[in-house]
Amino acid sequence: MNQINKLPIIKEKIRKTRQDTIKKVKIRSPNNDLNKPVVSWTKPDRLLNEVGNELTIILRTRGCEWALGDNGGCSMCGYIRDSNIDDVNPQNIINQFDFAFQNSLDKIQSNTGPWIVKIFNSGSFLDDTEMPKRARGYIYKKIALTKNIKEFVIESRPEYLSHENLDEIKKFLPNKYVEVGIGLETVNDYIRINYINKGFKFNDFQEALKMCREYKIGVKAYLLFKPPFLSEQAAIDDCKKSIKKLLEIKINSISINPVNIQKGTLVEYLWFQNRYRPPWIYSIITCLKESLEDKDFGTTRILCDPSGAGTNRGVHNCLNSDCNKQNLEIIKNFTLSQDVNELNYSPQCFCKKRYEFNLLQ
Repeated sequence: MNQINKLPIIKEKIRKTRQDTIKKVKIRSPNNDLNKPVVSWTKPDRLLNEVGNELTIILRTRGCEWALGDNGGCSMCGYIRDSNIDDVNPQNIINQFDFAFQNSLDKIQSNTGPWIVKIFNSGSFLDDTEMPKRARGYIYKKIALTKNIKEFVIESRPEYLSHENLDEIKKFLPNKYVEVGIGLETVNDYIRINYINKGFKFNDFQEALKMCREYKIGVKAYLLFKPPFLSEQAAIDDCKKSIKKLLEIKINSISINPVNIQKGTLVEYLWFQNRYRPPWIYSIITCLKESLEDKDFGTTRILCDPSGAGTNRGVHNCLNSDCNKQNLEIIKNFTLSQDVNELNYSPQCFCKKRYEFNLLQ
């Protein structure tokens, strides 16, 4: 059976896997504390022009409409497990935000350095059915009143970027740099539609980018490193092509996200069958080195902060923890400094030969 004939089977497996996950989430959702976020944290991060600190808050909402719908969501995304499935009252979302924000406010106000606040909600911040307008407005006001917060990042699918929503952002946050993260994943429509099941085309992304530029709102493109059904070398080639295209259109930020095996996804199903391996850290470094030049950093910020890195479910090299740690440190130092020279250091490990041998597998 060729790959074309497999495509309906892939989509049906994504849909059934997602339905099973949603059933399990519904069973435990009555126990969710809807007045506290899923999680929040602070750490050093790269802002547009300098190193600062980030506050990340993951809010528990009803979940991503694309994942909850008949299409089943994206093949690698398990964030629906952090959702409530049923609607969440705007006041509960406000309480979640306040719980995390107030706990970090002293740290933000006492630190003279710049801060970036990232609000994630397992779906689209600009989807009214997931993030009610009242809750969005409250969050905007809090961000606007906090002096040390220089940047504010949210996420959305392209279809929720409207003149009304973007006008609302500029009304509340005229003096902050706002960036909308969009899960583009790849510039290749075939891979995005058929292997990732994203449900939109590159042209849709470009229209969203154009609209954001009208309002002087930045766009961060998330690139998925090693979607299912790509070899390691094919993943490098696809990501390099995507980076170069995004640099060409002068995107504000590119965030490279190596696949991590999330529960209840098609990717996890393939992983259990030994038909998928998370990417190697070596591949990320190679991709960055072969894609970037000093001149590229004049217009675009390049980010890479992998989830689950160094574990079997995340981007990793071998079982040697020092190997993973040292190579991940290269990526971290590059992200903070935006200096391509950081990528030239190459720790030696016995697994490098095995990696090179397995590149096409």
